[in-house]
Parts: sequence; structure tokens; C-alpha cells
Amino acid sequence: MLVFIGIFYAVLFLAALEISRIQQEWLYEKLWNYRQIALCYFIICVMAVLFLYLPEFVRPVLLLSMGVSMMSSPIFGMVSGAFHCTVYLVCGEGDANILLCMLLLLLCGCFAKLLLNKKEHFWWGIVFLFLFSFGSVAIFSYLYARRLEADLVIYALCNGVLSGAGAAWIYQMCSFVPEDGREQALKKVLSENFSLAKEMKRFSNADYEHARKVSQISENCARIVAADPYVAAAGGLYYRIGRMDGEPYVENGVALGRINYLPREIIDILKEYNGEKKLPSTVESAIVHIVDSVVAKFDVLDKNTLSSSWNQDIIVYQTLNENSSAGLYDKSGLGMNMYLQIRDYLIKEAKLL
Repeated sequence: MLVFIGIFYAVLFLAALEISRIQQEWLYEKLWNYRQIALCYFIICVMAVLFLYLPEFVRPVLLLSMGVSMMSSPIFGMVSGAFHCTVYLVCGEGDANILLCMLLLLLCGCFAKLLLNKKEHFWWGIVFLFLFSFGSVAIFSYLYARRLEADLVIYALCNGVLSGAGAAWIYQMCSFVPEDGREQALKKVLSENFSLAKEMKRFSNADYEHARKVSQISENCARIVAADPYVAAAGGLYYRIGRMDGEPYVENGVALGRINYLPREIIDILKEYNGEKKLPSTVESAIVHIVDSVVAKFDVLDKNTLSSSWNQDIIVYQTLNENSSAGLYDKSGLGMNMYLQIRDYLIKEAKLL
């Protein structure tokens, strides 16, 4: 039975990885990412073996799904945790109450990253994991034994403590890894040696210089308003790639981005190009749209028209007011204070010429 369970589990896990790769999820492009997932899974397997020496209701099984979920996605975490819990049940008594308790804890582990994502809410998330684990084990141990004894309460407390402490440790150890990989991927696509960047330059040097200018200014604007500078920079660089294949610009830009494995955040910005199909839905997308529209105005005007700073200021004011009054940034989360900071930077500091 264990052999067949292992075979079907491996098929599901590997199929999920392959589907993610085919759907061009950028996290799974690099061998580095697969190594991190493999290392994390090995640690989870070691933990699963160690948990065998604990009583059934003491095992903090939510950690089995949490670690893999943080390194990849909740679906991998759930499949991984479900496999280990199935092995526990096959090798143990296989009571339905134990199974239900484990499934609830696995689901909680899959969503633990969402609970712990914000630093200001981190410890509240740990408290929630403790209470959820304690409550789940206490209730299902009562249903299992038909009475609530002192040792079962102790089991529930131990499970809650192990779950909370283990979740805090795993999060601190693993949370930086996807961010580092994400930042490396964004820096790579910003490089002049990236294949799509080279293709843009060969297609039109003027368009390439425009894209580089938009990229740099967008990055600076993002830093000013505490948005993601790398996403804004990469979005600004590839904002107009749809023009390389002609109309429809949005569809062609998205297709080129996917073919060249651009990160998901950048693909989302390309889907919102110029607000044609969708309005900007993030601050970074709004920044790229603002900067591109302003730089485009400066590109088509001659230097005599722009000889005075007064004329430059008027162009910035006029362009931003037109976009804002059209409601282009209403769904982006761009606040008024952010908007004013970006406008002031474009007027006073940005090298638009």
C-alpha cells in the first residue's frame, strides 16, 4: 500500500511542478529554485520521520505543509503534507477523527505564510497558529476518546507550542529565499545582456533609449513612494515591447513577455499597457504608466519648445492631470500623497530630456 501511495503521490507532485513550468510560472525556471524546493522537502521528510516518535495528537503536522508552501505554493504544501499524514494513518490506527484533525492542520499550514506575511502582524499570526492547533487537537481528541482527559489537554498544548514555535522558525529560515530568487530574476531581465533587451535594441534604438529612460525614472519614483523599484524598473523597460510585433499591442506584448519568461509582475503590467484592456491595478503599474506617458510627450516635442523650465512643468502637470481625471489610477492603490510625490520628482529632479 505504501508503495502505491508513494507512486501516485510522486506523479501528482511532479505533474504539478511540470504544469507550473509549462504555464511559465517564473519561480520554476531556474535550477536554483528546484534545488531549494528539494532541500526544503528533504528537511520536511526528516521532520516527518521524527514526528513518528511523538503521540499522534502531538505531531505538529501543519509544519509539513507550511515549509513546502513557503518554498513553492500551497498546492505543493498540501500534497506533501497529505502524503506524510496518509503514511501515518496507514502505519497507525487510521481513525477518521485523527485524519480530519490532520487535514485541518495541513490546510492551516498551507495558509500560514499569508498569516505571517506582514511584520506588524507576525506574532499575531503565531498566536493564531497556536490557538488553531490547540483547538483542533483538543476537539478531535475528545471526539476520538469520547472524553477529555488531562493527558489529551497536554497533547493539545504541546501541539500548539510546537506548531507556533516551529512556524516562527521555518518562516524566519525560509521567507527570504523566494524574495532573493525573485530579486535576482528581476535584476536579470534589467540587464543589457538579457535576450529580450538585445532584441529591443536591434528593433529600434530610439525605442530602446526611451524604454531605458522610463525604466530608470520609474525605479526612482518607486523608491520615493516605497513601492517595488525592481518591478517598476522592469515594467518600464518592457512596457512597449508589444510595438515590436505591431497591433494588438497588449496581446503581442504579453505574448513576448511570456515567451521570454518575464516575471509574473511584469506580465501583469504588460496586460495593463496604456490602460487599453485593463486599468493599472498596482502602484508599480501606475508609476510605469505615468512615467511612460510623460516621457513620450517629451520625446515628440522639440528642444526649443522645452527650452524653459516653465514649459516642462506645464507638460508634466497637463499629462498627469489628464490621466488622473480619466480615472486611470483609481484601481491601482496610488494614494494622493504618492501621486504628488511622483509629480514633484518629475518636475524638479527627473531628467526627462
